[in-house]
Amino acid sequence: MKKIIFYIDSMQKGGANRVMANLVDFFTNKRFEVVLVNDIVATGDIPEYEVNPLAKRIILNESGTNAIISNLNRIKKLRKIILEEKPDCVLSFMGPPNVRMLLASIFLSCRKVVSVRNDPNREYGKNLIKKYLTNCIFLLADGCVFQTEDAAKYFFNKIRRKSTIIVNPVNELFFNTHSSEKRKNIVTVGRLFPQKNHKLLIHAFSLIAKKYPDEKLIIFGEGPLKNDLKDYACNMGIEKCVVFPGSISNVNVELSKTKVFVLSSDYEGLPNALMEAMACGTAVVSTDCPAGGPKYLLKESNAGILVPCNNAEKMAEAIEIMMSEEKNIFYRDQAKKKSIDFLPETVFNKWEEFLFEKK
Repeated sequence: MKKIIFYIDSMQKGGANRVMANLVDFFTNKRFEVVLVNDIVATGDIPEYEVNPLAKRIILNESGTNAIISNLNRIKKLRKIILEEKPDCVLSFMGPPNVRMLLASIFLSCRKVVSVRNDPNREYGKNLIKKYLTNCIFLLADGCVFQTEDAAKYFFNKIRRKSTIIVNPVNELFFNTHSSEKRKNIVTVGRLFPQKNHKLLIHAFSLIAKKYPDEKLIIFGEGPLKNDLKDYACNMGIEKCVVFPGSISNVNVELSKTKVFVLSSDYEGLPNALMEAMACGTAVVSTDCPAGGPKYLLKESNAGILVPCNNAEKMAEAIEIMMSEEKNIFYRDQAKKKSIDFLPETVFNKWEEFLFEKK
């Protein structure tokens, strides 16, 4: 029986964490021996994704005021786990976990694979020293998984030659959800963090809200900016038509009733929420943000409208286009066609093939 260790900081609800939870479930169900390692158990307002109970879970529980010492201790603990578990492969997600895993597994015989889940300029740094050091550490990996070609360009050619691009899988539930005949409202789904730039979306909606008195802007998600965003909507004079329901479990049902889904992020890897909306056959608008995920999803397939980052006027124009019934139906159909690329079986089989290929 093959064994794989997955490593990410936590399982709190977020795009990369969801993909890892799905991968843990897939490999566990395929009778792989699966170990999931996290730095911490998530607490607070953001809940965790459920982890397949057949997978072994280990929490490093290393925290402290000194970040350097904490990271060194995490590396030491992770190396001990790899030595004891003797996996065939170790896969890590996200910036700091990728670096820690590669340092922890130096000179160990298992296959080491890292996955870049966001804009590497944000995760690892733009300046030449940080970029060079990151590339040097990534040379230790046996394989790298990127979500877009733009993200891969951050790294040395030698690293790119042992890499692959794999899109995120979207749960079949989204493909199979019945599409509502009557669709209403502008919706977004995501953590209420600065990266998601919900203020841009609120600003854009404020420019057209009076034209569409029967439509609301619904922002699903939780996070530290919730009260700030409510105040911003109030300052823009649209507090009565901007709704903050919090996190929801039946995202597919809400998306199937949505007229327009909007992603307003400053940067993303390959955004799950956007892909899920497409799988539900929802018309989508997105910022053309680095590292090129939305561009990959929408541009060539004409599956949605891309707008510049931080441009409320262009975003408002795009939303207005989607409010036309004829255009809405066209973009819904295009989004649904493109979403076939995200079917779980196709995506997970690519992961298995890459993770366990011979060195």
